[in-house]
Amino acid sequence: MDREPARRRAYALREVSRSLLMAYELGGHFPGLITCGLPLTQGEWVSLALYEGEEVVARATGIRTCGSVWACPVCAPVEADRRGEALARVVARRWARGWRVAHAVLTVRHTRGQGLEAVFRVLSQAWRRMTSHRAVRGFLQGWEWHRAVEITYGGNGWHPHLHLLLLAPPGVDPYLLEEPLWEAWREAVEAVGWAPSSRGGYAYQVPESQEDAVEVSRYNEKTWGLPQESSLGPRKEGKGGLGPFELLAVAAQGVEDEDLWATPELVDPIFEEELEGVGLDTPGLLRPRPRARVSPVVARTLWVEYVEATKGRKRTGMSRGLQAEVQQVLEEVEAEGKAAFQGLRLREVVQVRFCTYLWLLRARRLAYLLHWAEVLGSLAQACALAGLVPEEEWREVYRAQAPPEEGVA
Repeated sequence: MDREPARRRAYALREVSRSLLMAYELGGHFPGLITCGLPLTQGEWVSLALYEGEEVVARATGIRTCGSVWACPVCAPVEADRRGEALARVVARRWARGWRVAHAVLTVRHTRGQGLEAVFRVLSQAWRRMTSHRAVRGFLQGWEWHRAVEITYGGNGWHPHLHLLLLAPPGVDPYLLEEPLWEAWREAVEAVGWAPSSRGGYAYQVPESQEDAVEVSRYNEKTWGLPQESSLGPRKEGKGGLGPFELLAVAAQGVEDEDLWATPELVDPIFEEELEGVGLDTPGLLRPRPRARVSPVVARTLWVEYVEATKGRKRTGMSRGLQAEVQQVLEEVEAEGKAAFQGLRLREVVQVRFCTYLWLLRARRLAYLLHWAEVLGSLAQACALAGLVPEEEWREVYRAQAPPEEGVA
């Protein structure tokens, strides 16, 4: 499987975010985001390893990860994939036992100029008020739910909203909550001193098949992922707002750092192609989509505002019964991932100097190197292709012996 386009985008955007947070002197407030991707220890060398099994995998070892589910272009999609897979499995199992699914979108009125923190706070207050109301607890009795926050930015400014996945018990009509849920949400928003969206802005859909129900459940955990082909939500082309990582891609055009954005001497044609409607001007750098309506300078301030407003907030939540089941399945998913990785065979290890590794990150060439290591089946060849000097900038420390040819003693 070719992971290069997604990995290249993720690594490049992580460097953009790191650069912007440092430029705004926010490194001390977001240490995880600032150090994500850096070595755990500042030694002289950093190890890169190549593994093989059903596929070839190249990765850096001993590297920090922040685990941010909101603002890290590298960690967030990984977390979303794990959680989305666990939720999807639970929904599939419940469907087989007769449960049915509904998907609702809840939002509040917002206008350009209102800060994300303010709109987000009202959204959270309205949700807490609605779910604590005795009448709401009554009509939700027996149901399970999963809530996820999605944030986009469009013509009317910041647009945080809730995606609510509802599981109706066997024999219960999933459309039963469509009107009561809207009335409860409208009253809750008004009670906290804000205006709810219009009735036309309220969405309530019921998937007709297990396949659609599972897809909706995956989407509920992936509402803000990196731009990629999908028929759902903010990932699709259209007139909708920009997701946070799309804003970051626009902001990349305004980062004034010659060392970071200088075009590498070696540019492979793979970096020149159009990928899913997103053009690449230089390796790892996203060109903003035509539907973007913000300038790079504005996008930079919007990204920083987004990072600050989401810090410490929960992105998802669920009912107690569903949470216990999802957590159990999540452990299964994680165990499967570990087993799959342990089944790989170590083929090669090279070490690059600490300063060289930092340059590979900042010059957006680490993803390039790892990609070609997987394609060529050799980290040594990939280091040479990236222009690194043997023994000075990198050295090979391990190479597995090739198995003997069949018939040769």
